Amino acid sequence: MRILCLHGHGTNARILESQLERLRAKLPHDWTFDFLDGEHVAPPAPEAIFPGPYLCYHGEPVEEDVKAAHQFLLEVVREEGPFDMVVGFSQGAALAAAAIARHEQQYLTDDLFKAAVFVGASMPFDLDTGKVRLTYDGTGCLRAERLDASGNAIPEEDGLRWANDCRTATVINEFESRNPDVRQTAPQSIEVLLRYHPRTHPQRIQIPTVHVVGAKDGYAQQGLDLVSLCDSRVCQTIIHEGGHEFPRKDEALQRVADCMQAAAAQTSYLQ
Repeated sequence: MRILCLHGHGTNARILESQLERLRAKLPHDWTFDFLDGEHVAPPAPEAIFPGPYLCYHGEPVEEDVKAAHQFLLEVVREEGPFDMVVGFSQGAALAAAAIARHEQQYLTDDLFKAAVFVGASMPFDLDTGKVRLTYDGTGCLRAERLDASGNAIPEEDGLRWANDCRTATVINEFESRNPDVRQTAPQSIEVLLRYHPRTHPQRIQIPTVHVVGAKDGYAQQGLDLVSLCDSRVCQTIIHEGGHEFPRKDEALQRVADCMQAAAAQTSYLQ
């Protein structure tokens, strides 16, 4: 079993390798792990205790950067693969999920990976259904416009109000949390991608998936929403008592290892 591992925002491949050390000890010894560094420098993650460099696959979820991250991942798979499974943490999980969903939609009979493990996942960003334009006027006011896939503004009455739309509300909140002074700075505008959401995206990820969600994780709801974006027949979920991290307790780690091996067995059955 050959596994590609994608780290979280503000960490790196070496940090992820350390995070996975105890889990790997519970998996078959012939499973191999390849760790992929992001291409961009990022601020250190809040939970980071290891030295840098601190990296990410993309910064703000603008179309050009997210598209480049997808292309980077696809090139690695094409040039260094094939990989049987992908393990993604946080941003790495979101990137993997988006790439898998998009690949399944475009290539119905050719899997990017045979199985996936999503740990502490945030919901992936969607390159195909539009954006939201955030405009700050420098006086503390925000104006938001939904844009379709061609960049045309969508009148508010034609859809959900952006503030209550499950695809946009978290995007706006997270952008402002990363840029706490944005409402007081000079006027500016940015167009960010919408997130996938199971209520608005009927497509389901078809390959076997394992979802590891921390009960105290601020992204827990997004991780559970990602569960709903996957085929329930080949989907396993582990909820541990921690936060935005890999499980610390041995029992929870063993459950993750067992689920990963079950997912690997499902790939053989489904072929």
